[in-house]
Amino acid sequence: MSQTIGSFLSEKAYNMSAWLRSEGLATTGLTDLQEVQMVALAQMLRDQFADAIETRSFEPFFADKENMPLDVLKVVEHVQKHTHMHDKFWRYLKLFSDTVGEHE
Repeated sequence: MSQTIGSFLSEKAYNMSAWLRSEGLATTGLTDLQEVQMVALAQMLRDQFADAIETRSFEPFFADKENMPLDVLKVVEHVQKHTHMHDKFWRYLKLFSDTVGEHE
């Protein structure tokens, strides 16, 4: 049985949440998302933040924070404060964005 995009993204979100918890962020809310919600989140990242992900820039996320899911904003705020987390964080966001982009 092949894995769906939603199940793949949910698995990666679970892994990301575990990593974030190990880095001091108590909860992310990412593991509470249903597969379709995870796909929608990944698509939003791709549609609205592809350039920010490519250039690894936090500013666009804060510039659009009124439209940003609160759980995502908390993650971005936490990671921005901890430079040792930046590389892995951007790799996760690129994975999410690229995954939905492969199926457009």
